[in-house]
Amino acid sequence: VLSPMPPPASTRPAMQCRWCERALVPAPRRASLPQLRRNGAHLPGGARHVACSSKFTNMTEALYSYVMDLQPEPRSLRNVSEYTKDVPAGHMKSSPEQVRLFALLLKLMGARRAIEIGVFTGYSALGIAQALPGDGVLYAFERDPEVLEVAKAFWDKAGVGHKIRPVEGNAVEEIQRLLLGDGAEKEPFDFAFIDANKRAQMTYYEQCLELVRPGGLVIVDNVLWYGRVVDGERNDKITLAIRELNEHMKNDERVELTVLPVGDGIALCRKL
Repeated sequence: VLSPMPPPASTRPAMQCRWCERALVPAPRRASLPQLRRNGAHLPGGARHVACSSKFTNMTEALYSYVMDLQPEPRSLRNVSEYTKDVPAGHMKSSPEQVRLFALLLKLMGARRAIEIGVFTGYSALGIAQALPGDGVLYAFERDPEVLEVAKAFWDKAGVGHKIRPVEGNAVEEIQRLLLGDGAEKEPFDFAFIDANKRAQMTYYEQCLELVRPGGLVIVDNVLWYGRVVDGERNDKITLAIRELNEHMKNDERVELTVLPVGDGIALCRKL
């Protein structure tokens, strides 16, 4: 008895990826992993695309909008966002999900004392101050007096100006004064956020690590630097400084490091 002929390829039922439900493309027998990724094929014996096996989800504009819809910005923070989008270098503002994460961490830690280096128009400082208790305090360091005045107006309008101590000037010098201070200013801090001059971040990091209590957090922004940290052709001073600090934090036995791809990448350093 003759075996039935297989149906034409076009009529055969297509296998589906169990994650995205798209049709699977059979993988060439000797295909390399990069080829599989390029072709969207499934692994031999598998039932999903290699791209769907990735440990992260590509953040499209539509997906980001969906995430933001799940956690809307409070009106006070949205006011800062709307103002900042029209100012030069408005991209320097922290992302909403980043500041929401900070607020959650501050509340979980029971933090009372915080530091921010690099205020800009005051978005992240506002979110941090809102998460602090009534007797909490945030020292906010900013070298530009004009943007600091803008930030202070937003803080006062949101009703948290009394929690924030703005410090104008060179952050390295002003923080050094804090380190040498006495009384209430000498009390350890719970939390520090560094988002300022990238070439000075190593100094900021060391200063904040000295100021923060054991169990406290030092968070550094822009550790992925828009992907430039892995671009071998990018060797400008800022990129080199960020790579240097990243390696320093990685090997620093005084902290427990967690890097998250939130915003432009943040390094959370829990002081041991």
